[in-house]
Amino acid sequence: MNPTTFRARKFDIKSKAKSFHEKAFHEFWPEYKAWYQSKKPDASNSALVKEAESQLIKVMPELIPIYESFREISNDCPIASNFLTGYQPPAYLVNCSQAVLIDKRPILIRNYDLSPALSENMITHSTFLDQAIIGTNECLWGFDDGMNSSGLAASLTFGGSKKVGKGFGIPFIMRYVLETCETVDQAIKVLKRVPSHMAYNITLLDKQGDFATVMVAPEQQAIVTKERCITNHQKQVTWPEQASFSKTLERKEYLDHLLQYKSTNKSNLIESFLKSPLRSSNYDQQFGTVFTAVYEPEQGSMAYHWPDEEPLIVSFDDFVEQDKVVNLEAQGVGGETSAIAFQNNSQAGDYRYDYDLASIPLEIRESLLLGLEYLPNDSSNKESSISKLKQLLKSDKKVSWVEYGNGLAASI
Repeated sequence: MNPTTFRARKFDIKSKAKSFHEKAFHEFWPEYKAWYQSKKPDASNSALVKEAESQLIKVMPELIPIYESFREISNDCPIASNFLTGYQPPAYLVNCSQAVLIDKRPILIRNYDLSPALSENMITHSTFLDQAIIGTNECLWGFDDGMNSSGLAASLTFGGSKKVGKGFGIPFIMRYVLETCETVDQAIKVLKRVPSHMAYNITLLDKQGDFATVMVAPEQQAIVTKERCITNHQKQVTWPEQASFSKTLERKEYLDHLLQYKSTNKSNLIESFLKSPLRSSNYDQQFGTVFTAVYEPEQGSMAYHWPDEEPLIVSFDDFVEQDKVVNLEAQGVGGETSAIAFQNNSQAGDYRYDYDLASIPLEIRESLLLGLEYLPNDSSNKESSISKLKQLLKSDKKVSWVEYGNGLAASI
């Protein structure tokens, strides 16, 4: 894998000078255009463009000045106009893990899991409307995660469903939340109102220490929870193959363990995110950890972290445009499971979580059973394997993740 360059840049649509956001558009648009056209051959259809623009005006009207600025850069290209609304994009997903640590200074931390070749790898500082925003850029003017100058931070993970419905792409919804909201309560109201075209989990944290995780999905009412951590499923697993591939249940349980101990602090939580099972090295299958981001609303700062590297740190008070070259392949990839959060803790003892031997908790077994209902029974062998796997999960005996994984492999 070639070294990956991460950049911190300022966007400014109000300046008459040639802004970096114009340069970024010309850099990234050719690849976005090729992808968008391959998935939506009729993307330039004037009726579809008109519908997308009308939906943006109807649902997120505050974003129109930003949309028009980027559309102007594209010379009113109809394909770009369609893409830039964020309405009804092709299906896309990322994996990711994220958590809120309620400490003296609360933080929102997340791993972004994809392929560095598919990521813009860019932190932007923008003041498009009324407040400044620092975040990880996506889809030219959307966000994967970010924080505004009011102290509201937000981050997303994929919600674990293949269903695609009517709505907006999540990076544009994230931009809208951070442009128009100052608190978690305000953000929740937006996420309940704005339709998402796929399932995602958005974790929110504000300057006052309030937090929430909101689960959104197409044609479904948003679910507001007090989950302090989330991975790539919602209330239950609905896509067993993806859940097994991404180890979403294992990562969620590991995070739950980390957050229940008083010894878990900012430093050792970051270190835990930089090691397996939270950190992934599966870049070939677009499931490698590209960066670990940490947002501190009280400080107005955020940082990108990687193993054995100095972090890239920026803030509203001191945002320096900079480049950082990182060799992801060479940095502790596939390292040992971190147990640092459990060290020197009388409650935890010498606890070390081994997912090959660990038994699956009953509540998670119930979710797995529900997920098995979605596996197609298209042959007698598969039907028999699914039946055996269900019996195993329903039994009184302990079931390890290895046993479950072997049974699932036979079923699919």
